[in-house]
Amino acid sequence: MKKVLFLLAAATIAGANYAQAQEKALKQYGFWDNWFIQGQIGAQRTYSEENKVSSFGDKLSPNAALGVGKFFSPEVGARVQFGGWTSSNYNGNGKYHVNYLNGNVDALFNLTNVFLPYKENRVFNLIGILGAGYVHGFKNTDQNVHATNMVAPRVGLQADFRVCSALSLNLEANGNLLRDDFNGQVGYGCANDGTLNVLAGITYRFKQRGFASVNPADETLIQSLNAQINDQRAELEKCQNHNKKNQAQAQQNVAKETPASNASLYSVVVFRIGSAKIGHSQDINIYTVAQYLKQNPDAKITVASYCDKKTGTAKFNQKLSEKRSAAVVKVLKNKYGISESRLNVVNNGDKQQPFSENNSWNRVTIMTSK
Repeated sequence: MKKVLFLLAAATIAGANYAQAQEKALKQYGFWDNWFIQGQIGAQRTYSEENKVSSFGDKLSPNAALGVGKFFSPEVGARVQFGGWTSSNYNGNGKYHVNYLNGNVDALFNLTNVFLPYKENRVFNLIGILGAGYVHGFKNTDQNVHATNMVAPRVGLQADFRVCSALSLNLEANGNLLRDDFNGQVGYGCANDGTLNVLAGITYRFKQRGFASVNPADETLIQSLNAQINDQRAELEKCQNHNKKNQAQAQQNVAKETPASNASLYSVVVFRIGSAKIGHSQDINIYTVAQYLKQNPDAKITVASYCDKKTGTAKFNQKLSEKRSAAVVKVLKNKYGISESRLNVVNNGDKQQPFSENNSWNRVTIMTSK
């Protein structure tokens, strides 16, 4: 009987993996993956008092920035950037400069990956920027400009052009909202000063870089499962040939829609990597458990959920096993009317690995009769 149960469990896992073979998932990455460093240089125009009487070139000045950041997913990242140089301004005496330094913390949104399927080798990506910075303006005694310190919000866009897996060129435009006294002048119809920066630069991405798509179950795994199932089938057939009576009983049990009264129960629900969603291919396994409980009104079962030890942290896996148990219990309760008092829930996380033969088999909830 144990061999039959193992065969059914292995067949269920293999079937679920085969159904998911065409689905893709993003490989999980750690804290030190997908970091980058970025250097940029360009021009800045200051918007402040005397805009109408000064020429466009009067308020142009050089600008440079150096940033370090990380993408947490194909769509979302963050950057810490330091920059500055000089701001060109204009008053009644002519053109003058205010030197400054700024540090910014920016949220990055890869808009291309938000609206299009992710491709690591895509040549062009458009990145939105939303952040805030701390700006220190140095005093200019010749123009009676005092030192300033202020928080400056910013928005921007960056066009990223991939050269290779490690390098890309970028063109960025960002606007920064400054306090009105940044350039030493206050009033004159302007509530705030502001700067528009246009920068060109280069980005270097450290290893590990990119977000590779992987199969939740690859062909090698499926072939290995099929080979083990075939071995179990051969051994089961050999045992059945030696015992005709047991063979007839096994055929009779398979032909029935529901488990026989007082029969032992062993059923599994297999999940995708990192997921607690029950696939349609697993519905029949929960149905079998529900029919067993209805035919055996005094019976109780154990619902034990697991996670594979090689994926995720222990804390994450513990929470995930709880979600998997809850998903199975919800179906038994709401769809089939099974009382929770008949279900003993055990959430094992990755502390136990019921299938030592293959790590991915442990993404499972196992239901057994007490």
